[in-house]
Parts: sequence; C-alpha cells; structure tokens
Amino acid sequence: MDRPETAYIRSNGQVTLPIQVRRAAELQEGDVVEVALQSDGTILLRPIAVLDRRQADLQFRFEDQPSAEPTEDDMRDRVRGLLRRRQLPVTTGRKLDGLVERYQRGDLTRKAFIGEAIMLGLPAASIASLFPGTNEPAAEPGPTQSSATSRVAEPASGGRWSGVVRITEAFHSLLYLPLYIAYDVGFFEDEGLDVEITAAGGGTEAWSAVESGLADYSVHDPVFVMRAHEQGVEDAVVVGTLCNGQAILALAEDAGIEATDDPRTFVTETIVGRTVSTQPQPDSQWALLRFLRFLYEADPEQAHRVLQVPIGTEPEPVLAGKADICLAFPPQADIAIAAGLREVFDFSRFFGPYLLSALASRREVIQADPDRHEAVITALEKACQYAHAFPAEAVRVAQREFPDLDADAIDRATRRCLRRNFLPRHLAVDGEAWQENGVLNKFVGTIQHYRTTTELVDNEMALRAYRTLGNLQMVWNEPRSITRVVGPTKNVVR
Repeated sequence: MDRPETAYIRSNGQVTLPIQVRRAAELQEGDVVEVALQSDGTILLRPIAVLDRRQADLQFRFEDQPSAEPTEDDMRDRVRGLLRRRQLPVTTGRKLDGLVERYQRGDLTRKAFIGEAIMLGLPAASIASLFPGTNEPAAEPGPTQSSATSRVAEPASGGRWSGVVRITEAFHSLLYLPLYIAYDVGFFEDEGLDVEITAAGGGTEAWSAVESGLADYSVHDPVFVMRAHEQGVEDAVVVGTLCNGQAILALAEDAGIEATDDPRTFVTETIVGRTVSTQPQPDSQWALLRFLRFLYEADPEQAHRVLQVPIGTEPEPVLAGKADICLAFPPQADIAIAAGLREVFDFSRFFGPYLLSALASRREVIQADPDRHEAVITALEKACQYAHAFPAEAVRVAQREFPDLDADAIDRATRRCLRRNFLPRHLAVDGEAWQENGVLNKFVGTIQHYRTTTELVDNEMALRAYRTLGNLQMVWNEPRSITRVVGPTKNVVR
C-alpha cells in the first residue's frame, strides 16, 4: 500500500476495510483483528491467530508431554500454538501452515523447511518447537555494532569520486583470487582503471572503509552489507561474487577418525566427545557446526567441545595435540594436509552454492560514475572466466600473491577451489548462494531479518558484462603476462 485508504464508520461502530487493504493483508471472513488505541490517537489494527478451547488444550498437553515424532495433526497444532504465543500476523501463519503442508507431503526436506521458516522471520527456538525432541538453541548473540560501522559516508569532491578506484579487502585471501587476477594480469588496466587494493584486517573494517568514503568497494562476507542495511545504511549493496562455496574442510590427524560425506554422521558421530578448533563465534565455522547440530537434532548429551582460535590458525591445535579436529579454509587447509592432517568432511558438498565472499559498495558510488562501475565489473568478470580458462595461470597468480606459503600447497588449494567452483565462473550473484548465507546468519543471530536479493543485490552490471563478453574461453588463445602483484605491497587501511 503506497497511500492511505478511507473507511467510514456506520451504525454500532461497524467499519468495512477497503478491499485493497484486505487483499494486501490477506484477510478473509472470520479472521480476528486486534484493535489498540495508541497514545497519539492512532488506532492500530493487527491481524492475530486464535485457538479455540479444544485446540488450546491440545497445545498445552503437547508442550508438556514430549513426543517422538510429530504426526500431521500434532505439527499443525504446534503451529497454531506458536502463532498464539508469538501473536504472529495471520499472513505469516498462513505461509507457515503452507510450509508444514509441503513438508508433510514430502515436497520439502527438513533443511529446506527450516530455511524457509527462517526467511519468514521465525527464530530458531520457535522452529525447534515444531519438531518434538529437538534441543532448542540458547539465545543467540545479537549483531554487534562498532562505531566504525555506524558512520554514513559523504561523497568526495561534491558528489564525484577520485580517479583511483579504491578496493579494500577484509584479508589477503586465496578466496579473493579473481580480484588479484584482474589486477595482476592487467584486466583493470584494459578497462582504463587505476586500482588501489588494500587489506583492512577484517570484514567490519573493510566495509567501514566504504561507509566512511575511504574506499569505493570492499570484499568480504556479504553479511556486513546485511548488517549495515539494518543499521541504517540503506544504499549498501552487493554487486558481485568472488567466492561461491562454503569452502571449509574438517581435518584430523588421528587415523581412528573416519571420513564421511554425510553431514548427519559428522555432527552426531564424528565430532561427538571430541575437541574441534574453529574460528571465533559467530564466524562461519562456528555457525555451521551449530546449524548442523540443530538441523540433525544432535543429542545435547553427546556434544563436542569447541576451541575458538584466531582465523587462519585453526589447524595448529590439532598439529599440537590440543584438538582432535579442525575446520579450515584454503590454503591453510591444504598446508595442514601437507603437514600430515587429512580431510574427514567437506562442508561444500552439503551446502552447494554459498556466497562466502562478495564485492560490495554503495549505490551512491555506483550512481556517481556508472561507466567506471561498469569497467570494474567487466574486469572482474574477465578475471573469473580467465581463472577457469587457464587454471595453471590462476595458480601462478596465487603463488605470486602468497610467496611465503608452500607453492605446492597453493597449487593444490587453487585447483581445488576451481574444481569445486568456490572461485566462480561468472561474477553475478547466485540467488541460492545468497539465500544459504542469509539463512545461516539469521539462524545464529548475526542479522535480525533475512533480506532478499531484490533488496540488497545489484546484479545489473554483472549480468550485462556476462551477456556482452559471452564465453571468453572460445576466443582466448593464450594466457597473459603477470605484470604486478597485490600482496607484497602490504597496504593497510587505517
């Protein structure tokens, strides 16, 4: 509704809601509306769901007496009880009821049901209440807000931006390889761009540089854009993909720890009673373990111990005998494998597409110079295609960018990232990958609300570049020279 509608009061206080309002709110005959008079004189109408006495009694008994498996009637009654307790809007209730129906027909897996329920805005504890026997997660930490991420940037030079394109990355990471290829082999130069790439020391710091006007683009987990939007930066936007997979491996040294391809086995058997080293809460590794335990109803009495360590050092406790299993990204995972650890579970096989690392900006930056934005996106689209057209050259770039790391480990890590499509073939953001990231971050409480690609992703230029360039593997005859390297500059945004 983009404008108010008029309703007239008839005899005995009767009011007929305009049809546009009823349709937008999905109100039908017999629905109940809560009426509240606000202190400023506003009258608030809120659709609510109610239970009759029989349904309420059933719900009371279901909540007090746990059941092994929800029957069809049982799960429907749990939904009604959830609506009553949380006073959810009727529209949400209908959508949730539809999810239950699809789940019971077998059209949705448990994972898909949970994902769509999270996108409806239901907290994990409420979703857990629909599945008897599930251990409800404890209250999750809310998103933190630093003073750096609360600033709103002002355009430089009266609304125009400088000639140098400033890109800040969270860390210098192999998972950002398309960015380095575009810089090192000259795709940025081909587009007439003078690009400066600096490392900020974290996702929060990288996005803060864009907010404050110190950078035009940033590279990090897209969750920082979601959080910025919640904190009032309404033009925060993701414009491309740099890593499109949940590129985490579980590694172990003990030969008695069996490898598995089954996520249920991994969380209900492999890690039970063992110590697992991960990134600090609430980063991806920690969050994934929590999500899988919830998804597969892991017994709380068969828990694992989590050892939280700085990012990039996850294998060290296993090598030192202080942990049994570690979760690690490449190339640290590949270096650890070379040191004697072995793969026991690959999270990417469970998740499929997952937007792990994204190129972000603000709409005012794009609108200030759309031609320059098109040039940036075109160069990165070429880089994504180049990496898959010439894998050996992608390895050479990676080895030049990380000269202090074992060259063979970098080779294996880069080829695995290409083979498993962690490094995307094209820059445009995949909708499924965006959804997986948003659902996980909503589950652990890093963000307050799930946001769609329509709200926070601008794929227009990436799709245009893809349509314009086509498949460059058909026309590229030979690789390009590596003219410079990002890594050794070691610039840091302050």
